[in-house]
Amino acid sequence: MKGPRPSATDPSAGRASLAGYPALMRSRRVLVPILTLSVLIVGCSSGEDGSDGGSAQPTAGPSTTAAADLGTDPAYAEPGPAEVGTTAFKLDDGRRVQAWYPAADSAAELPTEQFDIAGLLSPELQSQIPADKRPMYEIAAHPAADPGADGPYPVVMFSHGFAGFPEQSADLVTHLASWGFVVVAPDHVERSLSGQLGVAAKGVTPREDPEVLSASLDAALALKGSPLTGLLDESKVTVAGHSAGAGAAYREASADPRVKAFIAYSVGNRPGEKKPPVPKVPGMVMAGTDDGIIPPAASQEIFDGMNPPKYFVSIDGAGHLVFSDICLIGRDQGGLVGLIGEVGLDLPESMTRLASDGCEDGQRDPAKAFPAIDHLSVAFLRYSLGIDPEPVGLDPAVTKNLTDAKVTLTADPG
Repeated sequence: MKGPRPSATDPSAGRASLAGYPALMRSRRVLVPILTLSVLIVGCSSGEDGSDGGSAQPTAGPSTTAAADLGTDPAYAEPGPAEVGTTAFKLDDGRRVQAWYPAADSAAELPTEQFDIAGLLSPELQSQIPADKRPMYEIAAHPAADPGADGPYPVVMFSHGFAGFPEQSADLVTHLASWGFVVVAPDHVERSLSGQLGVAAKGVTPREDPEVLSASLDAALALKGSPLTGLLDESKVTVAGHSAGAGAAYREASADPRVKAFIAYSVGNRPGEKKPPVPKVPGMVMAGTDDGIIPPAASQEIFDGMNPPKYFVSIDGAGHLVFSDICLIGRDQGGLVGLIGEVGLDLPESMTRLASDGCEDGQRDPAKAFPAIDHLSVAFLRYSLGIDPEPVGLDPAVTKNLTDAKVTLTADPG
C-alpha cells in the first residue's frame, strides 16, 4: 500500500511528490548534456492573429527548489497520491459516459474494475465468442468508491478514437485521476466500437463530438447521489482525445469557453475538410513516429498552426495505438484483431489495420511508453491550470529522465 498521500490539488503537491528524486531536488548544478534523445526548444512566437493564445500562465511562487531541477524532473511518471474510483452515468439520449475520479483511501480495499471488451459487441456477435476466449482487462480503479476529500477537482473530458470506447486509454485516465483529476469520457456512439458493432447507437440521435463532450460535462456537474456529486471544479476544465477523439478535443477547446487547455494524441486534419478554428488556450500534441493511421507530419502540421504556449511530443518507433491500452487487452489471444478472428467477422482492412497499428512486432511497446505519456500529460495540465505555479518536468531535457521511451519534447512557451 502507498504511504500517506499529499493533497493532489494543493499547488505544493507537485513539489512534495518530488521527494523520490533527492538528487534533482537538492542540486542546482547544471545537468551534463549527454542526451541520447533529440531535444529542441522552439523560440517564443505569437499566434497568427498576434494574440498570446489567450492563456494566463501563473506567476511562479516562492520556492526553495531550483526551477531547472523542477523542469527536468519526471515527477508525474508514477501513479499519484490518490486511489481511483470509477462510475458511469447516461446522457438524456441514453449514451453511456464513464468517469474516473480521485477516491478515498478506503477504495484500495474494494474490487478493481474489470473491463469486458466483448461486451461492446452485439448479442449475436457475443454469442459466437467461446467463454474461455473472452478477455477481461483489469483497470486500476474501484467501482463506486467513495470520492476523495480534497475536491472539487479539475476536470479532463476524454474523447476516444474511431472504433474506440471510453475505457480504451485506461492507463492514462486512471493515472490522471490518481493525480487529482476527474475524467469524464462519453461513448461517441457515432463512431465507437459499441456503435459500429454493438447496439449502443440504436435509437440515439447523432450529435457532433463537441456537443457530446459539453453535454457530458453538464450532466456530470448536475448529478445527484453520485460519487461525482460536487466533485468537479467547473473553473478548471480541460479536454483530451486520441485519433478521431484528438480532433474532437481540438474542436472542443475552441467551442466550449470553459476549456482552459487541451491535449491531442495523434491528431490530423482530414483531407478536404474545412480546418476548425485554432484554440486560444494552451495545447499539447503527441505523436508516434511509426503511426500508420495518422502520419506524424499531420500532427506536426496541427502543432505548427497552434497558438503558444504549446508543446509537441514525439515518441520514437510508436504506432497509432501507443496512447491506448488496446494492444494490451487480450494480448495473449491476439488482442482485438484476435477477438475479431474468433468471431469470424469480416471487417474492412482499414478497420483491422486500425486495431493493430502500434501493436505489431518492431513497434514500441505501448506499456513502456506509458510513463512518459502519463508524466507529460499530467505536468502540462497542472501547469496550464495553475496547479503548479511553475512548470514541473516540462523542460525538453526531462526526456533524458524518461528512460522507458525515446521521446522528443518541443516547447514553445510563447
